[in-house]
Amino acid sequence: MGRQCVELGGCMSQQFYTMKELPVSERPYEKAKEQGVTALSDAELLAVLLKTGTHEKNSVELAREVLALHPVHKGLLGLYYLTDKQLKKVCGIGEVKAIQLQCMAELSKRLARQRKPERARFDSPEYIARYFMEEMRTLETEQTRVLYLDNRCRLIHCERIFSGSVAACVLHPREVLKKGLQYDASCFVLIHNHPSGDPTPSQADLDATIRMKKAGEMIEISLLDHLILGDYQYVSLKERGHI
Repeated sequence: MGRQCVELGGCMSQQFYTMKELPVSERPYEKAKEQGVTALSDAELLAVLLKTGTHEKNSVELAREVLALHPVHKGLLGLYYLTDKQLKKVCGIGEVKAIQLQCMAELSKRLARQRKPERARFDSPEYIARYFMEEMRTLETEQTRVLYLDNRCRLIHCERIFSGSVAACVLHPREVLKKGLQYDASCFVLIHNHPSGDPTPSQADLDATIRMKKAGEMIEISLLDHLILGDYQYVSLKERGHI
């Protein structure tokens, strides 16, 4: 396949180069075949997925531009935060490539959450934190997940509660426990994130935990734990003696 004229994000009717038109030493695909994918840099891995660049830059250069695009979160982490509109501002990223990049970011989150069936028991703070870390550590507002579990700590349902505020995630015991009765849960786990990356619990976190624990005891649905997620860090309020 040679060069084509296409409409790309941030530029019109640009010609682009395919991987085969690059020098062999600059072809990430060939490098991966010879040395394995672990030998590729982040930009080279992304270039393999992008496949093409523009007439001004090859696919690796285009990938580097994408990785440097977010003003705060540089590198692969930025893909979690970049919107469709932001991606298409890059010359060489159109509608299709923007969607592909967003799908790749979402796929990485889902892969991080995959576990073998025999381990699907939510009775370990470390296991729960690892299961939700990739999904929640990059959120820019505080959000809560409520895990409703059976008597063997197997997941019945995961409920999302959105606060819409960076400062605090509001928990309403009545709302949470009503769902617990609906799903016939034996116990439940609270998880919420701190966008700052620091999982240190605030006094508001501790107070909300105590209220939720007492409310659960009244209807015999016990609060198993409350986890706070930061950036690859977590705090278990059960492990700290608050539950």
